[in-house]
Amino acid sequence: MNKFGLFLNTEFWDQAEIYEIVIDAYENTGHPRYKDMIYDIFKGFNLHYGTDWGHNEYNDDIMWMVIACARAYLLTGDEEFLKTAEYHFNLVWDRGWSDDLGGGIWWRTDNQTKNACINCPATIAACLLGEALGDESYYDKAVQIMNWVVANIYEDSTGHVYDAYDISGSKNQWASTYNQGTFIGANALLYEHFQDDIYYDRARLAADYVIQTMYQGGVMSNEDNNGDLIGFKGILCRWIYRFAIYNNQPDILEWLKYNAATAWNNRNKAGLIWTTWNSKTSDTKPYDIFGLSTAVSLLNNCRSNINLIVDASDRIEMDQFDSCRGITTEESSEGEKYIDSITDGFYTVYHNIDFGNGGFTKAVFRAATPNQDGTIEIRLGGINGKIIGKCEITNTGGWNVWETFQCNITEVSGIQDLYLIFKGNGPLFQLTWFQFVQ
Repeated sequence: MNKFGLFLNTEFWDQAEIYEIVIDAYENTGHPRYKDMIYDIFKGFNLHYGTDWGHNEYNDDIMWMVIACARAYLLTGDEEFLKTAEYHFNLVWDRGWSDDLGGGIWWRTDNQTKNACINCPATIAACLLGEALGDESYYDKAVQIMNWVVANIYEDSTGHVYDAYDISGSKNQWASTYNQGTFIGANALLYEHFQDDIYYDRARLAADYVIQTMYQGGVMSNEDNNGDLIGFKGILCRWIYRFAIYNNQPDILEWLKYNAATAWNNRNKAGLIWTTWNSKTSDTKPYDIFGLSTAVSLLNNCRSNINLIVDASDRIEMDQFDSCRGITTEESSEGEKYIDSITDGFYTVYHNIDFGNGGFTKAVFRAATPNQDGTIEIRLGGINGKIIGKCEITNTGGWNVWETFQCNITEVSGIQDLYLIFKGNGPLFQLTWFQFVQ
């Protein structure tokens, strides 16, 4: 990345996809450098392409960046990202959706084909905007788009997503990792919102098609002969990983882990990994950054421990979140990790916390702060989900003075997604770990 926030030798849509990898890195780690890069790249992108991207004839190009900006808003809370995402989604919707071919969004402004590469990302973008804005009309659009995809360019017996449907009525049945990936992501997000099993079943079937039919359970080691193809599988990694984490799919994580181990073992002396993960990366050949980005996406969207269930009675490190907003992770002089930069409305998310048959009565947090009146809301299922407890964090005597705080919780059982919402004025506190006790 240069000083202007741009990646060299890349175009509009691959800039957007590499940007998403940076967003992945922040979401998975909370590292302050990645949070800064979210802002730097956004600024550089707008300096280069302008703040209105309607000059780009490719609707999918714009929609990739809409997804990135919507995600950036959800992770930072910065309204500038949200305004940008909403404006450009509506621009594409207004110029791209038509009743031709039964509905769907045109790939380009010449209105010749309706492709998976615009309609599946548009479904994702609509879901993210629906979440960000609390506006059900975006979920309505997401359902409308996905219904068209399923009716026209999807095999519901196999999970195979076709590439395109053109104005003459011809369908291109080519299967690709990025179309499978965005179909998985779109249906995963629809399932998260509506809890309708049809979306879960579609996402799972499309994932099985990739793993078993396209790659026979093996390594993704193709898509290296075209300027666009070389970056496709990084998109799949992002969305299939999210589906696996949110829905406890250890077999998918095992497959990603196998791919990651293979790719890592084939890195070159500089630590670079080309998109053909089954082959050793050359130490001398010049490589395109987009083709190098796929392994970075894979390694960001993978984990060594595929046991997704966490016992609520275990001590859970705060930095082991599955998603976050606003916070950063830091390391003490003793090597202990903690989360920092906590202000009102920021949060961390932990999926698959197992409360078993219940019986837990208290939540315990390890915190440090020189300030008063900070609170941790413990919610289930979402940032507006049921509150099971509120833990007050008071002055410990300084940022390096750690104390344990606890609060009562209401009865909870089974496997839950936990959202820790931070409330209060000013810099609140630092946190190292939490657990639940009976």
